[in-house]
Amino acid sequence: MAGKRGDSRGWVSREALIRTLGQADAARVVEVLGGERIYVPAAADPAFSRLAARLGEEIARKVCAAFGGRVTFPQRLVPLDEEIGRLRREMLTPVEIARHLHCAERYVYLVLSRQ
Repeated sequence: MAGKRGDSRGWVSREALIRTLGQADAARVVEVLGGERIYVPAAADPAFSRLAARLGEEIARKVCAAFGGRVTFPQRLVPLDEEIGRLRREMLTPVEIARHLHCAERYVYLVLSRQ
């Protein structure tokens, strides 16, 4: 079963993560756990110490209170298409963007053709 604020599949949306934790703490969670499917224990569970070691105790407590259970956190807080546009405005080439974001060049060209 998913966490209190996750859906039935255990996915945590970017919006729910930011709304619940705030931008800075959500960024930390994505940096450390982004894309991972993990078990979020209760704060009293012995497994809490492992999560606290990765995130810091304060953020880990917030995550446990909001998203207990087996969940998957988003890979990034900013949608990939927005990030591609931002990097292009910074004058990066499509090849550089693909390398920076770890995605296919073809996808970068597709997104840029729609912008």
